Amino acid sequence: MLSATGTLAGTGVVGASAVQPASAEPTPLELTNCATVWESAPEDFPQVDVRESEPTTRNLPESPAEVVFYFVGWTSEGQIGDDQAYTLQQTLQANGYDHPVVTVQWEAETLLFSTGEDNADRDGRRLADFLRGYHEDNPETLIRLAGLSLGGRPPLATLDDLDGDVPVETASLFGASVDDDEVCDDANATFSASAIDATADRVYNYHSREDNTICVFYDLQTFRNGLGCSGIDCGWSLFGDDTPESWVDVDVTDEIESHCNYQVPEVGVGDRIAADIQSSD
Repeated sequence: MLSATGTLAGTGVVGASAVQPASAEPTPLELTNCATVWESAPEDFPQVDVRESEPTTRNLPESPAEVVFYFVGWTSEGQIGDDQAYTLQQTLQANGYDHPVVTVQWEAETLLFSTGEDNADRDGRRLADFLRGYHEDNPETLIRLAGLSLGGRPPLATLDDLDGDVPVETASLFGASVDDDEVCDDANATFSASAIDATADRVYNYHSREDNTICVFYDLQTFRNGLGCSGIDCGWSLFGDDTPESWVDVDVTDEIESHCNYQVPEVGVGDRIAADIQSSD
């Protein structure tokens, strides 16, 4: 399943068919739905592109009351990323949250996972720079972030970089491909817990022990545990809990049995995602 160089054989886990070790006993959906489960977005769906140092935009909504910036999953640049964001928007609308979702296209088309992590961190920080200008132009707009799988990593980089410069109402992470201790309040953390708390009112981490892409594949690929499997794990400290105060682990093991289902109608947890977002209004 994994090549000797540390790349995933064949296509990436998110954005194409996800291959699983036989021992993982994946459901049929786990094998196929990352390519087929999404609703088709219109060609002019709103977008911010942070793949270059100077972000570009397409059809951003004008002065919305709220907006969700959605980071696409691994290997999901282009139309399939728009489809993911559009599916999230449709699911949220069906559950009473009637505000726009905007795709954030980041450089996700790489089969070398460590390169994907580096790209995610860099492009998340690029969105932070974009949001500084966006907030200045739209000071009354509530800003929210979301992301799937490795796309759950750049929102954390965005929050870390902003460090209170721009308020972010919520960040919603679906099956995040991020180490379970990378946001803890200690010297080894990749993302500063204090910066996250200074920026975000709430960070919702939706995780499932039935998500074999994270619980098995991520573990085998990185030799680390993922946030999207069992949630955050900051260990024990003499000085108390090192988890960010804004952090909310949401265990959806009973509802989610496939990696790309979180935001999908019928099989996902759209009602919970929408309720959590609206509870912060």
